[in-house]
Amino acid sequence: MTGERYSRQELFSPIGRAGQEKIRSARVLVMGCGGLGSHGASLLARAGVGLLRIVDRDFVELSNLQRQELFEEADAAGPIPKAVAAARRIRAINSEVQVEPVVADVDPGSVLSLLDGVDLVLDGLDNFEGRYVLNDACVQRGRPWVYGACVGSTAMATLVVPGETPCLRCLHRELPEPGAGDTCDRVGLIGPAAALAAALQVAMALRYLVERKAPPVATLICSDLWDLRTERLVLPPRDALACPCCALRRFDFLEASHRSATALCGREAVQVRALSAHPPDLAALAERLRGLGTVRSNEFLLRLVVPPYELTLFQDGRAIVKGTGDEALARSLVSRWIGV
Repeated sequence: MTGERYSRQELFSPIGRAGQEKIRSARVLVMGCGGLGSHGASLLARAGVGLLRIVDRDFVELSNLQRQELFEEADAAGPIPKAVAAARRIRAINSEVQVEPVVADVDPGSVLSLLDGVDLVLDGLDNFEGRYVLNDACVQRGRPWVYGACVGSTAMATLVVPGETPCLRCLHRELPEPGAGDTCDRVGLIGPAAALAAALQVAMALRYLVERKAPPVATLICSDLWDLRTERLVLPPRDALACPCCALRRFDFLEASHRSATALCGREAVQVRALSAHPPDLAALAERLRGLGTVRSNEFLLRLVVPPYELTLFQDGRAIVKGTGDEALARSLVSRWIGV
């Protein structure tokens, strides 16, 4: 059955049977499971990657279904964490793939442990800060990662191999100013752009997993699906003398202090990090909160709706408060209702 499943992929001469065995033994971390990560995880599972560790902090919403491959209406109705819903679907797509869903945020405190034991990282993040943290971690650990981005009708991807290609800080020393670039919440995103960006990423990932080296020239592929235009941009060489990260080994974003609350881009929502080391008792909290508003809970999360706010509490103690972009107010609501 295994040979038949991957027969067309093995007929592609740069992969062949030997390359398929390398793919089968590979362990890949999918960091974020939205438009990029869900398509990417699906393609990697279908290609036969041995292990997928899927990390996402969020839950499935109805607005995700337009561009996020692995989810359906029942997941949004649950609601189900994206990592859990993705893992369920992947197991149905390819039972040979080992899947590790992780419902967690990517931050300086968690990212290094998430890299343990993986051969490559697929970037499915939706913010620049997370990518700079990921770049620091991958350079420190020597893990290759595939950058991807999509907004509007554009899609882009590039492979970062520490020590061989330019890293993110070789190309952009500092985080862009807030509002400096377009976001999908401001200009939208068509589903094919997310699918194409992920396809480019996975093609680069498969080539690396088979060849275990960077291509001779580092390139950024950038496509606009509305204008039917694709560009192959040759990137400058790695800055082996002055890059703060891959040359000077300064990991500024890994060493940044943790913020207790973070506004989520374009969503009028704030994520409040867990302040207690103990996981919440979701069932007990659900009973206690029923007098405050509408409460729904399952084994993964608890949701409390007290108009105009909606609070979602996860097993790791994080909460997402919708209905405000004010971080202080969100922290206050979590403290008032959850008691931390």
